[in-house]
Amino acid sequence: MNERINEVTIVGGGSAGWITALVLTSLLNRADEDRIKITLIESPHIPNIGVGEGTVTGFSRLLRQLKIPEQDFILNSDATFKCAGRFHGWNLDSNGEPVTFYNPFMDSGIVEGLDAYYYFQKYGASGQNLVQATQPTIDLVEKCLSPKKLSSKPYEAIIPYTYHLNALAFSEQLAKIAKQRGVRYIQDEMQNVELDERGFVSALQLEQGGRFPVQFVVDCTGFRGSILQQALGEPFLDYGKHLLVDRAIPMPVPHVDPDRIEPCTTATALSGGWMFGVPLQSRMGTGYIYSSAFKSDEQAWDELKATLGDRVPADAEPRVIRMNIGRVRNTWVKNCVATGLSAGFVEPLEATAIYTIERTARNLSLYFPEFGINDHGVSRFNKVMDQQYREILDYIVMMYYTSNRPEPFWRAAREDIVVPDTLLENLELWKHYLPNYDDVAGGSLFSTWNYYIILASKGYFDKDHYPGEGMLRKEPWEKRLHDAATRIPELMKQLPSHRDYLNSLRQPAAQKNISYSMNYQLS
Repeated sequence: MNERINEVTIVGGGSAGWITALVLTSLLNRADEDRIKITLIESPHIPNIGVGEGTVTGFSRLLRQLKIPEQDFILNSDATFKCAGRFHGWNLDSNGEPVTFYNPFMDSGIVEGLDAYYYFQKYGASGQNLVQATQPTIDLVEKCLSPKKLSSKPYEAIIPYTYHLNALAFSEQLAKIAKQRGVRYIQDEMQNVELDERGFVSALQLEQGGRFPVQFVVDCTGFRGSILQQALGEPFLDYGKHLLVDRAIPMPVPHVDPDRIEPCTTATALSGGWMFGVPLQSRMGTGYIYSSAFKSDEQAWDELKATLGDRVPADAEPRVIRMNIGRVRNTWVKNCVATGLSAGFVEPLEATAIYTIERTARNLSLYFPEFGINDHGVSRFNKVMDQQYREILDYIVMMYYTSNRPEPFWRAAREDIVVPDTLLENLELWKHYLPNYDDVAGGSLFSTWNYYIILASKGYFDKDHYPGEGMLRKEPWEKRLHDAATRIPELMKQLPSHRDYLNSLRQPAAQKNISYSMNYQLS
Protein backbone atom coordinates (compact mmCIF):
# COMPACT_ATOMS: atom_id res chain seq x y z
CA MET A 1 0.00 0.00 0.00
CA ASN A 2 2.01 2.95 -1.29
CA GLU A 3 -0.53 5.74 -1.27
CA ARG A 4 0.25 8.77 0.82
CA ILE A 5 -1.56 8.67 4.18
CA ASN A 6 -3.33 11.95 4.83
CA GLU A 7 -6.17 10.77 7.04
CA VAL A 8 -6.42 8.64 10.19
CA THR A 9 -9.70 7.25 11.46
CA ILE A 10 -9.86 6.28 15.14
CA VAL A 11 -12.69 3.94 16.10
CA GLY A 12 -13.57 4.22 19.77
CA GLY A 13 -13.23 6.96 22.37
CA GLY A 14 -12.28 6.72 26.02
CA SER A 15 -8.70 7.25 27.13
CA ALA A 16 -7.32 5.14 24.28
CA GLY A 17 -9.11 6.99 21.50
CA TRP A 18 -8.68 10.53 22.76
CA ILE A 19 -5.03 10.17 23.86
CA THR A 20 -4.26 8.78 20.42
CA ALA A 21 -6.17 11.53 18.64
CA LEU A 22 -4.53 14.30 20.64
CA VAL A 23 -1.01 12.86 20.39
CA LEU A 24 -1.27 12.33 16.63
CA THR A 25 -2.72 15.75 15.84
CA SER A 26 -0.31 17.49 18.24
CA LEU A 27 2.84 15.79 16.96
CA LEU A 28 2.13 15.12 13.29
CA ASN A 29 0.58 18.54 12.72
CA ARG A 30 2.94 20.59 14.86
CA ALA A 31 4.39 22.44 11.85
CA ASP A 32 1.33 22.24 9.58
CA GLU A 33 -2.07 22.15 11.28
CA ASP A 34 -3.80 20.52 8.30
CA ARG A 35 -1.16 18.01 7.24
CA ILE A 36 -2.85 14.89 8.69
CA LYS A 37 -6.60 14.88 9.29
CA ILE A 38 -7.80 12.94 12.33
CA THR A 39 -11.36 11.63 12.70
CA LEU A 40 -12.64 9.86 15.79
CA ILE A 41 -15.80 7.74 15.58
CA GLU A 42 -17.36 6.84 18.91
CA SER A 43 -20.32 4.59 19.61
CA PRO A 44 -23.19 6.29 21.46
CA HIS A 45 -24.13 2.97 23.08
CA ILE A 46 -21.01 1.99 25.03
CA PRO A 47 -21.19 3.06 28.69
CA ASN A 48 -18.26 4.98 30.11
CA ILE A 49 -16.81 3.88 33.43
CA GLY A 50 -15.17 6.53 35.62
CA VAL A 51 -12.79 4.27 37.49
CA GLY A 52 -9.98 5.78 39.53
CA GLU A 53 -6.79 5.00 37.66
CA GLY A 54 -3.10 5.51 38.28
CA THR A 55 -0.41 6.60 35.86
CA VAL A 56 3.32 6.00 35.70
CA THR A 57 6.31 8.32 35.70
CA GLY A 58 6.63 10.24 32.48
CA PHE A 59 2.92 11.01 32.25
CA SER A 60 3.55 14.67 33.02
CA ARG A 61 5.78 14.77 29.94
CA LEU A 62 2.75 13.77 27.87
CA LEU A 63 0.66 16.55 29.39
CA ARG A 64 3.39 19.11 28.75
CA GLN A 65 3.86 18.06 25.16
CA LEU A 66 0.11 18.22 24.61
CA LYS A 67 0.24 21.73 26.12
CA ILE A 68 -2.32 20.95 28.80
CA PRO A 69 -1.86 23.24 31.84
CA GLU A 70 -1.26 21.12 34.92
CA GLN A 71 -3.80 23.03 36.97
CA ASP A 72 -6.52 22.45 34.36
CA PHE A 73 -5.69 18.76 34.17
CA ILE A 74 -5.80 18.27 37.94
CA LEU A 75 -9.05 20.14 38.47
CA ASN A 76 -10.86 18.65 35.47
CA SER A 77 -9.73 15.05 36.04
CA ASP A 78 -10.32 14.88 39.82
CA ALA A 79 -6.60 14.15 39.96
CA THR A 80 -4.23 13.71 42.87
CA PHE A 81 -0.49 13.11 43.09
CA LYS A 82 1.16 9.69 43.12
CA CYS A 83 4.72 9.28 44.39
CA ALA A 84 4.83 5.55 44.98
CA GLY A 85 3.04 2.25 44.90
CA ARG A 86 2.41 0.62 48.27
CA PHE A 87 1.97 -3.13 48.60
CA HIS A 88 0.31 -4.54 51.70
CA GLY A 89 0.27 -8.23 52.49
CA TRP A 90 1.93 -9.44 49.30
CA ASN A 91 4.41 -11.23 51.55
CA LEU A 92 4.25 -12.47 55.11
CA ASP A 93 6.98 -12.23 57.74
CA SER A 94 8.34 -15.13 59.78
CA ASN A 95 5.36 -14.84 62.14
CA GLY A 96 2.85 -14.97 59.29
CA GLU A 97 2.01 -11.28 59.57
CA PRO A 98 1.50 -9.17 56.44
CA VAL A 99 4.43 -7.02 55.31
CA THR A 100 4.00 -3.55 53.81
CA PHE A 101 6.54 -2.18 51.36
CA TYR A 102 6.84 0.65 48.84
CA ASN A 103 7.96 1.07 45.25
CA PRO A 104 8.85 4.78 45.14
CA PHE A 105 9.35 6.74 41.94
CA MET A 106 12.49 8.27 43.42
CA ASP A 107 15.42 5.88 43.52
CA SER A 108 18.14 6.09 46.14
CA GLY A 109 20.78 7.39 43.80
CA ILE A 110 24.39 6.58 43.05
CA VAL A 111 27.32 6.48 45.46
CA GLU A 112 30.77 6.53 43.89
CA GLY A 113 29.42 5.15 40.62
CA LEU A 114 27.33 2.32 42.09
CA ASP A 115 23.67 2.05 42.99
CA ALA A 116 23.08 2.88 46.64
CA TYR A 117 21.64 -0.56 47.25
CA TYR A 118 25.12 -2.11 46.90
CA TYR A 119 26.16 -0.12 49.97
CA PHE A 120 22.93 -0.85 51.78
CA GLN A 121 23.41 -4.60 51.30
CA LYS A 122 26.86 -4.44 52.86
CA TYR A 123 26.55 -1.73 55.50
CA GLY A 124 22.82 -1.38 56.21
CA ALA A 125 21.31 1.86 57.48
CA SER A 126 21.06 1.66 61.27
CA GLY A 127 17.90 -0.42 61.28
CA GLN A 128 16.06 1.57 58.63
CA ASN A 129 15.15 0.23 55.22
CA LEU A 130 16.82 1.71 52.17
CA VAL A 131 13.92 3.99 51.21
CA GLN A 132 13.48 5.41 54.69
CA ALA A 133 17.19 6.04 55.06
CA THR A 134 17.89 7.78 51.77
CA GLN A 135 14.76 9.55 50.54
CA PRO A 136 11.57 11.28 51.76
CA THR A 137 8.94 9.21 49.94
CA ILE A 138 7.66 7.12 52.85
CA ASP A 139 7.50 10.16 55.16
CA LEU A 140 5.68 12.09 52.46
CA VAL A 141 3.07 9.37 51.98
CA GLU A 142 2.46 8.65 55.63
CA LYS A 143 2.11 12.36 56.45
CA CYS A 144 -0.18 12.91 53.42
CA LEU A 145 1.98 15.71 52.06
CA SER A 146 2.18 17.17 48.58
CA PRO A 147 5.32 16.55 46.48
CA LYS A 148 5.10 20.21 45.47
CA LYS A 149 5.39 23.41 47.44
CA LEU A 150 2.57 25.94 47.25
CA SER A 151 4.96 28.17 45.29
CA SER A 152 5.96 25.44 42.84
CA LYS A 153 5.40 26.17 39.18
CA PRO A 154 3.34 23.75 37.05
CA TYR A 155 5.17 20.49 36.46
CA GLU A 156 7.91 21.53 38.88
CA ALA A 157 8.64 18.96 41.56
CA ILE A 158 10.49 18.65 44.84
CA ILE A 159 9.88 14.88 44.74
CA PRO A 160 9.12 12.82 41.59
CA TYR A 161 5.42 12.26 41.05
CA THR A 162 2.75 11.29 38.61
CA TYR A 163 -1.02 11.26 39.12
CA HIS A 164 -4.19 9.40 39.97
CA LEU A 165 -7.15 10.41 37.82
CA ASN A 166 -10.79 9.75 37.04
CA ALA A 167 -10.52 7.96 33.68
CA LEU A 168 -13.90 9.16 32.42
CA ALA A 169 -13.30 12.78 33.40
CA PHE A 170 -9.83 12.64 31.86
CA SER A 171 -11.07 11.30 28.52
CA GLU A 172 -13.82 13.96 28.46
CA GLN A 173 -11.18 16.64 29.05
CA LEU A 174 -9.03 15.27 26.23
CA ALA A 175 -12.03 15.06 23.91
CA LYS A 176 -12.82 18.73 24.42
CA ILE A 177 -9.22 19.76 23.71
CA ALA A 178 -8.89 17.47 20.69
CA LYS A 179 -12.04 18.84 19.08
CA GLN A 180 -10.79 22.39 19.64
CA ARG A 181 -7.57 21.43 17.87
CA GLY A 182 -9.30 20.13 14.79
CA VAL A 183 -10.06 16.47 15.44
CA ARG A 184 -13.29 15.63 13.65
CA TYR A 185 -15.80 13.83 15.88
CA ILE A 186 -18.54 11.46 14.73
CA GLN A 187 -20.90 9.76 17.12
CA ASP A 188 -22.12 6.65 15.34
CA GLU A 189 -22.14 2.88 15.67
CA MET A 190 -19.74 0.87 13.54
CA GLN A 191 -21.64 -2.10 12.14
CA ASN A 192 -19.18 -3.67 9.74
CA VAL A 193 -15.61 -3.48 8.44
CA GLU A 194 -15.02 -3.59 4.67
CA LEU A 195 -11.75 -5.06 3.37
CA ASP A 196 -10.25 -4.62 -0.09
CA GLU A 197 -8.71 -7.37 -2.23
CA ARG A 198 -5.39 -7.10 -0.31
CA GLY A 199 -7.09 -7.49 3.06
CA PHE A 200 -6.65 -3.82 4.00
CA VAL A 201 -9.47 -1.93 5.72
CA SER A 202 -11.05 0.18 3.00
CA ALA A 203 -14.24 1.41 4.69
CA LEU A 204 -16.41 1.22 7.78
CA GLN A 205 -20.16 0.76 7.65
CA LEU A 206 -21.79 3.13 10.14
CA GLU A 207 -25.31 2.79 11.48
CA GLN A 208 -26.31 6.37 10.67
CA GLY A 209 -23.64 7.58 8.29
CA GLY A 210 -23.43 4.60 5.97
CA ARG A 211 -20.17 3.75 4.20
CA PHE A 212 -17.17 5.68 5.58
CA PRO A 213 -13.95 5.24 3.53
CA VAL A 214 -10.67 5.06 5.47
CA GLN A 215 -6.97 5.25 4.63
CA PHE A 216 -5.56 4.25 8.00
CA VAL A 217 -7.48 3.11 11.06
CA VAL A 218 -6.73 2.89 14.79
CA ASP A 219 -8.72 0.25 16.66
CA CYS A 220 -9.84 1.50 20.09
CA THR A 221 -12.87 -0.80 20.40
CA GLY A 222 -11.84 -2.28 23.75
CA PHE A 223 -11.67 -5.96 24.61
CA ARG A 224 -13.84 -6.74 21.54
CA GLY A 225 -10.99 -5.86 19.16
CA SER A 226 -13.57 -5.35 16.43
CA ILE A 227 -11.12 -4.39 13.68
CA LEU A 228 -7.66 -5.85 14.32
CA GLN A 229 -8.79 -9.10 15.92
CA GLN A 230 -12.22 -9.72 14.42
CA ALA A 231 -12.04 -8.20 10.94
CA LEU A 232 -8.31 -8.72 10.26
CA GLY A 233 -8.02 -11.95 12.21
CA GLU A 234 -4.92 -11.06 14.21
CA PRO A 235 -4.41 -13.69 16.96
CA PHE A 236 -4.72 -12.82 20.63
CA LEU A 237 -1.97 -14.17 22.86
CA ASP A 238 -3.65 -15.20 26.09
CA TYR A 239 -1.53 -14.50 29.17
CA GLY A 240 -3.62 -16.81 31.35
CA LYS A 241 -0.72 -19.23 31.60
CA HIS A 242 1.38 -16.46 33.16
CA LEU A 243 -1.16 -14.44 35.18
CA LEU A 244 -4.24 -15.80 36.93
CA VAL A 245 -6.47 -12.77 37.57
CA ASP A 246 -9.28 -12.21 35.07
CA ARG A 247 -12.05 -10.33 36.89
CA ALA A 248 -12.48 -6.92 38.48
CA ILE A 249 -15.19 -5.46 40.72
CA PRO A 250 -14.67 -1.67 41.01
CA MET A 251 -16.21 0.00 44.04
CA PRO A 252 -15.84 3.75 44.68
CA VAL A 253 -16.04 4.62 48.37
CA PRO A 254 -15.72 7.80 50.45
CA HIS A 255 -12.39 8.84 51.94
CA VAL A 256 -11.93 7.74 55.54
CA ASP A 257 -10.72 11.28 56.21
CA PRO A 258 -11.22 13.73 53.31
CA ASP A 259 -8.38 15.91 54.60
CA ARG A 260 -5.86 13.08 54.42
CA ILE A 261 -5.04 12.05 50.86
CA GLU A 262 -2.02 9.81 50.59
CA PRO A 263 0.05 10.45 47.44
CA CYS A 264 0.34 6.76 46.60
CA THR A 265 -1.60 3.86 45.15
CA THR A 266 -2.17 0.90 47.46
CA ALA A 267 -2.44 -2.75 46.40
CA THR A 268 -3.67 -4.95 49.27
CA ALA A 269 -3.37 -8.71 48.85
CA LEU A 270 -6.59 -10.68 49.41
CA SER A 271 -7.22 -14.40 49.28
CA GLY A 272 -8.01 -14.57 45.56
CA GLY A 273 -6.10 -11.57 44.22
CA TRP A 274 -5.72 -8.01 45.43
CA MET A 275 -7.65 -4.82 46.18
CA PHE A 276 -6.60 -1.50 44.71
CA GLY A 277 -6.84 1.87 46.42
CA VAL A 278 -6.61 4.95 44.20
CA PRO A 279 -7.25 8.28 45.98
CA LEU A 280 -9.03 10.93 43.92
CA GLN A 281 -9.97 14.36 45.22
CA SER A 282 -13.64 13.46 45.60
CA ARG A 283 -13.44 9.83 46.68
CA MET A 284 -11.40 6.64 46.79
CA GLY A 285 -11.36 4.43 43.75
CA THR A 286 -11.12 0.86 44.93
CA GLY A 287 -12.07 -2.63 43.88
CA TYR A 288 -11.10 -6.30 43.80
CA ILE A 289 -8.88 -7.78 41.07
CA TYR A 290 -9.24 -11.57 41.31
CA SER A 291 -9.14 -14.94 39.59
CA SER A 292 -12.45 -16.59 38.68
CA ALA A 293 -10.72 -19.98 38.98
CA PHE A 294 -10.30 -19.44 42.72
CA LYS A 295 -13.12 -17.07 43.62
CA SER A 296 -16.69 -16.82 42.34
CA ASP A 297 -18.09 -13.36 41.67
CA GLU A 298 -20.28 -13.68 44.75
CA GLN A 299 -17.37 -14.72 46.94
CA ALA A 300 -15.24 -11.89 45.62
CA TRP A 301 -18.00 -9.36 46.28
CA ASP A 302 -18.44 -10.66 49.83
CA GLU A 303 -14.69 -10.47 50.51
CA LEU A 304 -14.47 -6.95 49.09
CA LYS A 305 -17.38 -5.77 51.26
CA ALA A 306 -15.90 -7.41 54.34
CA THR A 307 -12.55 -5.72 53.69
CA LEU A 308 -14.05 -2.26 53.14
CA GLY A 309 -16.58 -2.57 55.97
CA ASP A 310 -19.02 0.27 56.53
CA ARG A 311 -17.49 2.33 53.72
CA VAL A 312 -19.54 0.33 51.20
CA PRO A 313 -22.86 2.08 50.42
CA ALA A 314 -25.90 0.14 51.59
CA ASP A 315 -27.36 0.01 48.08
CA ALA A 316 -24.12 -0.98 46.33
CA GLU A 317 -24.37 -3.71 43.72
CA PRO A 318 -21.41 -5.60 42.25
CA ARG A 319 -20.37 -4.67 38.71
CA VAL A 320 -18.15 -7.45 37.44
CA ILE A 321 -15.73 -6.67 34.62
CA ARG A 322 -14.24 -9.58 32.70
CA MET A 323 -10.68 -8.85 31.67
CA ASN A 324 -8.87 -10.35 28.70
CA ILE A 325 -5.34 -10.66 30.05
CA GLY A 326 -2.92 -10.80 27.15
CA ARG A 327 -2.10 -8.98 23.95
CA VAL A 328 -2.41 -9.29 20.19
CA ARG A 329 0.50 -10.92 18.39
CA ASN A 330 1.11 -7.83 16.25
CA THR A 331 -0.18 -4.40 17.18
CA TRP A 332 0.09 -3.09 13.60
CA VAL A 333 -1.41 -5.20 10.79
CA LYS A 334 -1.84 -3.89 7.23
CA ASN A 335 -3.37 -0.41 7.63
CA CYS A 336 -4.61 -0.87 11.21
CA VAL A 337 -3.00 -0.24 14.58
CA ALA A 338 -4.70 -1.34 17.80
CA THR A 339 -4.26 0.44 21.09
CA GLY A 340 -5.70 0.31 24.59
CA LEU A 341 -7.68 -2.80 25.44
CA SER A 342 -7.96 -3.68 21.74
CA ALA A 343 -4.20 -4.27 21.71
CA GLY A 344 -3.67 -5.83 25.10
CA PHE A 345 -3.95 -5.61 28.86
CA VAL A 346 -1.39 -7.04 31.27
CA GLU A 347 -3.70 -6.59 34.28
CA PRO A 348 -4.01 -3.38 36.36
CA LEU A 349 -1.31 -3.97 38.99
CA GLU A 350 1.31 -1.48 37.80
CA ALA A 351 -1.02 1.09 36.17
CA THR A 352 0.38 0.42 32.71
CA ALA A 353 -2.85 0.87 30.70
CA ILE A 354 -2.47 4.59 29.94
CA TYR A 355 1.27 4.13 29.54
CA THR A 356 0.83 1.57 26.75
CA ILE A 357 -1.67 3.85 25.00
CA GLU A 358 0.78 6.74 25.14
CA ARG A 359 3.69 4.59 23.94
CA THR A 360 1.61 3.24 21.06
CA ALA A 361 0.64 6.76 19.96
CA ARG A 362 4.22 8.02 20.21
CA ASN A 363 5.58 5.07 18.27
CA LEU A 364 2.90 5.48 15.61
CA SER A 365 3.96 9.11 15.27
CA LEU A 366 7.59 8.03 14.76
CA TYR A 367 6.76 5.29 12.26
CA PHE A 368 3.77 7.00 10.71
CA PRO A 369 3.29 5.85 7.09
CA GLU A 370 3.02 9.33 5.64
CA PHE A 371 4.47 8.18 2.31
CA GLY A 372 2.78 4.79 2.30
CA ILE A 373 2.91 1.75 4.54
CA ASN A 374 6.45 0.39 4.71
CA ASP A 375 7.08 -3.18 5.87
CA HIS A 376 10.28 -2.15 7.64
CA GLY A 377 8.46 0.50 9.66
CA VAL A 378 5.63 -1.89 10.53
CA SER A 379 8.11 -4.57 11.59
CA ARG A 380 10.10 -2.22 13.83
CA PHE A 381 6.91 -0.79 15.37
CA ASN A 382 5.69 -4.29 16.23
CA LYS A 383 9.09 -5.21 17.64
CA VAL A 384 9.08 -2.18 19.92
CA MET A 385 5.56 -2.91 21.12
CA ASP A 386 6.39 -6.58 21.66
CA GLN A 387 9.30 -5.59 23.89
CA GLN A 388 7.04 -3.25 25.83
CA TYR A 389 4.53 -5.98 26.64
CA ARG A 390 7.29 -8.44 27.55
CA GLU A 391 8.82 -5.91 29.92
CA ILE A 392 5.49 -5.34 31.67
CA LEU A 393 4.71 -9.07 31.82
CA ASP A 394 8.04 -9.94 33.44
CA TYR A 395 7.63 -7.37 36.18
CA ILE A 396 4.05 -8.21 37.08
CA VAL A 397 4.68 -11.96 37.07
CA MET A 398 7.61 -11.29 39.42
CA MET A 399 5.25 -9.68 41.93
CA TYR A 400 3.13 -12.84 42.22
CA TYR A 401 5.81 -15.45 41.68
CA THR A 402 7.96 -14.24 44.58
CA SER A 403 5.09 -14.00 47.10
CA ASN A 404 5.04 -16.43 50.03
CA ARG A 405 1.32 -16.22 50.80
CA PRO A 406 -0.21 -19.66 51.52
CA GLU A 407 -3.70 -19.41 49.94
CA PRO A 408 -4.50 -21.62 46.89
CA PHE A 409 -4.50 -18.64 44.51
CA TRP A 410 -1.08 -17.48 45.67
CA ARG A 411 0.38 -21.00 45.64
CA ALA A 412 -0.86 -21.42 42.07
CA ALA A 413 0.74 -18.08 41.12
CA ARG A 414 4.07 -19.61 42.17
CA GLU A 415 3.69 -23.23 41.18
CA ASP A 416 1.21 -23.52 38.31
CA ILE A 417 2.15 -20.69 35.95
CA VAL A 418 4.62 -20.39 33.10
CA VAL A 419 7.30 -17.92 34.15
CA PRO A 420 8.87 -16.00 31.24
CA ASP A 421 12.40 -17.18 30.52
CA THR A 422 13.81 -13.67 30.81
CA LEU A 423 12.44 -13.34 34.33
CA LEU A 424 13.63 -16.79 35.40
CA GLU A 425 17.11 -16.01 34.10
CA ASN A 426 17.29 -12.77 36.08
CA LEU A 427 15.92 -14.29 39.28
CA GLU A 428 18.52 -17.03 39.08
CA LEU A 429 21.28 -14.49 38.38
CA TRP A 430 20.14 -12.32 41.29
CA LYS A 431 20.61 -15.19 43.72
CA HIS A 432 24.32 -14.58 43.21
CA TYR A 433 24.64 -10.93 42.06
CA LEU A 434 22.84 -7.68 42.72
CA PRO A 435 20.86 -6.28 39.76
CA ASN A 436 22.67 -3.98 37.38
CA TYR A 437 21.54 -1.81 34.49
CA ASP A 438 22.10 -4.34 31.71
CA ASP A 439 20.01 -7.07 33.35
CA VAL A 440 16.60 -5.67 32.35
CA ALA A 441 15.85 -5.80 28.63
CA GLY A 442 14.03 -2.74 27.38
CA GLY A 443 14.01 -0.92 30.68
CA SER A 444 11.74 1.81 29.37
CA LEU A 445 9.40 1.49 32.35
CA PHE A 446 10.87 -0.85 34.98
CA SER A 447 14.51 -0.41 35.90
CA THR A 448 16.79 -2.54 38.02
CA TRP A 449 15.89 -0.21 40.90
CA ASN A 450 12.23 -1.25 40.61
CA TYR A 451 13.19 -4.92 40.68
CA TYR A 452 15.64 -4.49 43.52
CA ILE A 453 13.36 -2.58 45.85
CA ILE A 454 10.48 -5.06 45.46
CA LEU A 455 12.63 -8.17 45.76
CA ALA A 456 14.62 -6.74 48.67
CA SER A 457 11.36 -5.97 50.47
CA LYS A 458 10.43 -9.64 50.05
CA GLY A 459 13.76 -10.79 51.50
CA TYR A 460 15.17 -12.00 48.19
CA PHE A 461 18.61 -10.50 48.82
CA ASP A 462 18.95 -11.56 52.45
CA LYS A 463 22.42 -13.05 52.43
CA ASP A 464 25.73 -12.06 53.97
CA HIS A 465 27.80 -11.11 50.95
CA TYR A 466 27.60 -10.28 47.26
CA PRO A 467 30.37 -9.96 44.64
CA GLY A 468 31.71 -6.46 44.21
CA GLU A 469 32.03 -5.55 47.88
CA GLY A 470 35.66 -4.71 47.32
CA MET A 471 34.51 -1.69 45.31
CA LEU A 472 32.71 -0.19 48.31
CA ARG A 473 34.03 2.28 50.87
CA LYS A 474 32.04 2.91 54.02
CA GLU A 475 32.79 6.61 54.37
CA PRO A 476 30.82 7.83 51.31
CA TRP A 477 27.84 5.74 52.38
CA GLU A 478 27.88 7.17 55.89
CA LYS A 479 28.01 10.66 54.40
CA ARG A 480 25.01 9.88 52.18
CA LEU A 481 23.01 8.66 55.16
CA HIS A 482 24.02 11.67 57.27
CA ASP A 483 23.08 14.12 54.52
CA ALA A 484 19.70 12.45 54.00
CA ALA A 485 18.95 12.42 57.74
CA THR A 486 19.58 16.17 57.79
CA ARG A 487 17.81 17.13 54.57
CA ILE A 488 14.67 14.99 54.74
CA PRO A 489 13.17 16.62 57.89
CA GLU A 490 13.93 20.07 56.46
CA LEU A 491 12.27 19.14 53.20
CA MET A 492 9.16 17.89 54.97
CA LYS A 493 8.74 21.29 56.60
CA GLN A 494 8.52 22.96 53.18
CA LEU A 495 5.67 20.85 51.88
CA PRO A 496 1.96 21.51 52.43
CA SER A 497 -0.57 18.78 52.95
CA HIS A 498 -1.73 17.05 49.80
CA ARG A 499 -5.28 18.34 50.33
CA ASP A 500 -4.12 21.92 50.97
CA TYR A 501 -2.12 21.98 47.76
CA LEU A 502 -5.05 20.67 45.72
CA ASN A 503 -7.37 23.21 47.32
CA SER A 504 -4.91 25.99 46.49
CA LEU A 505 -5.37 25.28 42.77
CA ARG A 506 -8.96 26.49 43.02
CA GLN A 507 -7.89 29.89 44.26
CA PRO A 508 -7.19 32.80 41.89
CA ALA A 509 -3.65 33.09 43.18
CA ALA A 510 -2.97 29.63 41.79
CA GLN A 511 -2.70 31.00 38.25
CA LYS A 512 1.00 30.62 37.60
CA ASN A 513 3.35 30.81 34.67
CA ILE A 514 3.82 27.43 33.03
CA SER A 515 7.23 25.87 33.54
CA TYR A 516 8.31 22.58 32.06
CA SER A 517 11.34 22.08 34.26
CA MET A 518 11.58 19.34 36.86
CA ASN A 519 13.58 19.96 40.03
CA TYR A 520 14.36 16.80 41.96
CA GLN A 521 16.25 18.21 44.89
CA LEU A 522 17.15 14.86 46.40
CA SER A 523 18.27 13.08 43.23
